[in-house]
Amino acid sequence: MKHLHLVIFALFLYLGLFWPDMDKQLMSLLHHRSMITHSPLLPVLVLVLLRSKYAKPIAAGLSAGISIHLAADALSPMGGFSQIYLPAPFKASIGATESLLWLGLNAVAGYFLALRLLRAHSKTIPFIYLLAAGGYALYIKDDMRPWLACLAIFLIPFLFDKAKSKLRRIA
Repeated sequence: MKHLHLVIFALFLYLGLFWPDMDKQLMSLLHHRSMITHSPLLPVLVLVLLRSKYAKPIAAGLSAGISIHLAADALSPMGGFSQIYLPAPFKASIGATESLLWLGLNAVAGYFLALRLLRAHSKTIPFIYLLAAGGYALYIKDDMRPWLACLAIFLIPFLFDKAKSKLRRIA
């Protein structure tokens, strides 16, 4: 059962890599880079609506995949279609700086959500995340900068732990 959760996580991580661009299929309701699809909203909805023992690995996989996609999107210049947009009826950009913050913070939140949902796999999930980020960067983006952004996200928990232990020693 434990390994099945990792398989489900990996499959839904793959789907999560491409979920944010589903807004292109819904252009009558959403603008490209909609704040609805470019956030961990889908994994949260899966947790709320799916009453199954597989809800957590599904949501964690989607969340990790979306995180990788958003980290890659944050590296693009924030002009025109690269910005985050409100859904219909507004379909207005939230602004360049705000879009960059939105993408970065939601990429970090997606990674942390995946870690939190599958705590039993806290040693495995980060490495699957980095492996998937490398594949996405290399084969989809043809640019390794998205992997570096995901590596930075991967390192955040370690930096927090180091800062916490330093604060404990001081106190």
